[in-house]
Amino acid sequence: SYYVHFFVYTICYTVLEDESVRLKIYERMRDMKGFEKIIGYGSVKKELEQISDVLKNREVYAKLGVKPPRGLLLHGVPGVGKSLMASELIEASGLNAFVCRKDKPNGEFVNEIKSTFEKAAKNAPSIVFLDDMDKFANGDERHPDAEEYVTVQSCIDETKSKDVFVIATANNLLCLPYSLLRSGRFDRQIYVDTPTISDAEQIIAYYLSDKNVSSELDINSIAKIMRNHSCAALETVINEAGMYAGYDRAECITMNYFMKAAMHSLFNVPYSVLNNPDIFDKNDTTLMKIAYHEAGHAVIHEVLDPDSITIISAYSNTNNTGGFTSFCNNEITDPYDRVQLEIIASLAGKAAVEQKLCCIDIGSSEDLQRAFRRVRKLVVDNCVCGFNLYGGSREYSNDLMAHQEQVIADEIEKYYRIAKGIITQNDELLEAIATALIEKKFLSGKDIRDIRSKCKIVRAGSLNRLRYKGTPIRDNT
Repeated sequence: SYYVHFFVYTICYTVLEDESVRLKIYERMRDMKGFEKIIGYGSVKKELEQISDVLKNREVYAKLGVKPPRGLLLHGVPGVGKSLMASELIEASGLNAFVCRKDKPNGEFVNEIKSTFEKAAKNAPSIVFLDDMDKFANGDERHPDAEEYVTVQSCIDETKSKDVFVIATANNLLCLPYSLLRSGRFDRQIYVDTPTISDAEQIIAYYLSDKNVSSELDINSIAKIMRNHSCAALETVINEAGMYAGYDRAECITMNYFMKAAMHSLFNVPYSVLNNPDIFDKNDTTLMKIAYHEAGHAVIHEVLDPDSITIISAYSNTNNTGGFTSFCNNEITDPYDRVQLEIIASLAGKAAVEQKLCCIDIGSSEDLQRAFRRVRKLVVDNCVCGFNLYGGSREYSNDLMAHQEQVIADEIEKYYRIAKGIITQNDELLEAIATALIEKKFLSGKDIRDIRSKCKIVRAGSLNRLRYKGTPIRDNT
């Protein structure tokens, strides 16, 4: 509903300011009912509300000659709330529900499936909820016709005329037989993806509503860092941040604690790196190379797609050395431009080290592989350099492959020159990010924005103009 959306949206701006306000919000959110408990996921909720209405108001649809759907399958990555969505649909429908989960050995479980459907048929109209249905059999793609799935199919067919609605959840559809997924058994299939940044902001606000957090906590930055991660991962990282704060006997959870939790849980940064600040030598040449390398990636993203960096890190000590730059697409929506940005950014780490430190960067192998893969796809699959290089269904000859490889190498050289040009023109930003990384080991998107606001940024032209006409620039401060 509009109220719920507005209410949760408002939390993002009020939850961090006043303790009494936060407690009132928590109490109200605790009392949410039905689909209100599903934070975000507006389009999924709309579809669930429609199905619920069909189940509750059958006479309205019967007048139109419409029958309720036979079943609903909610599928997607683990931890995004599929079971919660199914439970809220059951509650909203007001029907008797019979739940079946894999909690018995295979032979006994087949009988459990049959028993569940029998109970539902006797208490119709009713619902059968098959939770984690892709785990009913051996859990891999080689057993789609396992006895458990055959049993589910036959039970659905046998209760077809008995007003039994079936809801199922699954992580991997490849484990399920196509015959089970067809219309007539599961008429509605809804894919539940990881939350969008907007949804993540609402979910994070909900998880923070009962916690003592600092007013400087940036929910948008947290949501961007957590992009492509499940709701369960969001909750885990926020709780982990609280554990860091509690161990330090801090009065509240700050952004710094959240950054540590995210780096450890999501990016596998060792605990010793995050909790032993005194072991780093700021004059360590390895740390300096890593800092400039990651700063090179960040400069390209912040010049070509401002506010796209979510978190960046660089660290080096006796036992652990590494770094990473995480980003999300912000302003660039064209697929071709996004691919070109990723190519240039992949090459920028190597370019920054070799330009600023005058040494070969041998820590760029993964970046180079990523850049070559993307350029190869553009040249061979998308024909951006001519149809004569297309590698689809044609028979490959040695001459064709040699020509493709030469063009791919030439394109990499072009993009590398673009990366070097942008880095050279934005040396102030590169130095500022690298210096801050050496000092702090990790920076958030907000830290990068603050650094960028103090630097003169020389923005490049469009990506296509950069590629074909060198590096035309215009000054923007």
